[in-house]
Amino acid sequence: PQEKGSTFLQLGSSTEQQLQVIFEVLEEYDWTAFAVVTTLLPGYEDFVDYVEVLTDSSFIGWEHRGVVTLNLTDDPEGARTRRQLREVTAQIRLLYCSREEAEAVFAAARDAGLTGPGYIWFVVGTNLGGSEQLPEH
Repeated sequence: PQEKGSTFLQLGSSTEQQLQVIFEVLEEYDWTAFAVVTTLLPGYEDFVDYVEVLTDSSFIGWEHRGVVTLNLTDDPEGARTRRQLREVTAQIRLLYCSREEAEAVFAAARDAGLTGPGYIWFVVGTNLGGSEQLPEH
């Protein structure tokens, strides 16, 4: 039988390290309520599991407000994505996705009014950098 902790090796150290730094920032600013938003990018289940490990093993009173998993391929116009993003009650959102998906998610979030002041997004993934072009918002 596989040990529970051994599945996290599949995440890759960079994703794990990114999450650890993000949780240090959340703790520093006393931002304890957050939600997780993912796409179906490979590794998203391990990402969700690792967030739970970080919050469950902490003495901080984290308020994990759930996980929303977006299926961007079945939603080309973004209507379902906008609806799902509006249902998230936390102002702090941890987003796990690819760079291309991030552009689609942020376009839907902008259209849903979820990118202005008061909304804080942390984007986590292994292939987010390396582009000269930055998303508009």
